[in-house]
Amino acid sequence: MRYHGLALGILSWAALLAAPVEAAQRLKITLSNQEWPPYMGQELPYDGILSRLVKEAFARGGVDVSFRYYPNNRTLQSARNGQVDGSFGWAPTEERKRDLLYTLPVLSARMVFYQRKSHRLDWSRWADLKGARVGVTVGNYYSDDFDAQAKNGTLAVDSAPDDLVNLRKLLAGRIDLFPIDLEVGRYLIAHHFPPVQGTQLEAQNRSFWSAPLHVVIWRKHARGKELVERFNRGLKVLQDSGDFERLLQETREACLQPRGYSP
Repeated sequence: MRYHGLALGILSWAALLAAPVEAAQRLKITLSNQEWPPYMGQELPYDGILSRLVKEAFARGGVDVSFRYYPNNRTLQSARNGQVDGSFGWAPTEERKRDLLYTLPVLSARMVFYQRKSHRLDWSRWADLKGARVGVTVGNYYSDDFDAQAKNGTLAVDSAPDDLVNLRKLLAGRIDLFPIDLEVGRYLIAHHFPPVQGTQLEAQNRSFWSAPLHVVIWRKHARGKELVERFNRGLKVLQDSGDFERLLQETREACLQPRGYSP
């Protein structure tokens, strides 16, 4: 028992001595952010689902994060040229990797088809959707597979200027399916449709494309590799503790809270 008490005493002193060292090593960085609700957004609770998870994972790795908001077309570029320490919400490409270091993925964007509950379309291969009218938003990318099916005529695509117009077309029966990220679709329906209309739409259970969403750090950053390592370590702590799923669900629900819809 005396030995056990001595060991505890030594451990306690070690913890006290380590505390100021750990505090001194805490880093502060700035990440570029953008408007992509419910993942990211200046007016969203906690700056959005992805923003909160990134900030919490970094915090557990000893890094404090602040956000600087940019227009969509400048968000990634600000990280690539070193205006900020990094950014997040990006899938890897060979071109981007020339300027950026990638962490482990935080979440994956899941592209699904939304449909009317009264007109469900089950499918297991693209050919099953032959003849279905599929809405697309001009300028959006839906995967190479989707583009190939649209090009060969399997999918009869119908273009619209934005996602909201497509969801309204779906509700009105002018299209049969609309592809959109699962979380984004939920958010738009919750905030732009009255419940009596929103409940008529649903996401299919299967996704046809998934894109990993990473944190990226400027490759020339003096502590770039260390920041990646700290984030990856913090992300694992967040996941292993169960806090990741808790915060994900909590923030999703906060972002979906009705504040009155805007038609």
